Amino acid sequence: MPCTLVREQAHESAGSTLSGRSVVVTRPLEQCDALLRMLRARGAHARCLPVVEIEAPPDPAPAVRVLNELENFDIAIFVSVNAVRKAFELRTNGRAFPNTLTVAAVGPATRDALEQAGVQVKIEPSGEYSSEGLLRSPGLKADAVRDKRVLLVKGEGGRSLLADTLIQAGAHLTSIDVYRRSRPQGSIPALLDEPLSGFDFIVLTSGTALDHLLELASPEESAYVLSTPLVVVSTRLAEIVVERGARQEPIVAAKPADAAIVDALERWLANRG
Repeated sequence: MPCTLVREQAHESAGSTLSGRSVVVTRPLEQCDALLRMLRARGAHARCLPVVEIEAPPDPAPAVRVLNELENFDIAIFVSVNAVRKAFELRTNGRAFPNTLTVAAVGPATRDALEQAGVQVKIEPSGEYSSEGLLRSPGLKADAVRDKRVLLVKGEGGRSLLADTLIQAGAHLTSIDVYRRSRPQGSIPALLDEPLSGFDFIVLTSGTALDHLLELASPEESAYVLSTPLVVVSTRLAEIVVERGARQEPIVAAKPADAAIVDALERWLANRG
């Protein structure tokens, strides 16, 4: 580990509980920077381990067709930042979102991505930032979606809870995959640019990231992952890491936002004295 970097950052942020700590962030490469900057500003040695790569679907034509005809829908639901980014990459007609379309976002990062693209979000989760939380919002209750034309914009695979619940509620659902998650080639040390051992914390923002991390890991690295404090962004993800064999209680951020992840780490360290 580059000790000089850690010492310099710790000197700059000596008042932070993160000074001198080391943190791995397991996001796609293009989504690591903001969180890395926050962690480094507090004196942590932070590195990106991109165990998930975001790619276009094998056949994007069906998604392109639907995205170019948004006026055919009453509600559009975006399940992630990646869904927003890839949807805008795939749209080719150049038209603004129709005013008649009610847009839903699964969490604050997804809402921010939509608003940055000029789209107003009218439906957000009630309580937890998850599919369950989103389904509890008034705009997606059964009486609000019955007989409505609903578009679900998502990645390949994933949970079916949103789709199943909307169909059961009587919505006319169209679901499109605008991206897929793949596992990168290579070893963890090559992707991380240094050994995994010695890092104090591992940040996980999806079950897919944990799966890919353990698939890439050697037996020794797997044991290290499961014995290291894991920072997660929802109670559901905390349950998943425990099911996968985590030996320490996960550190759960209040919401899937960079500031909340940093705050959860600092609070955990402060409570440990």
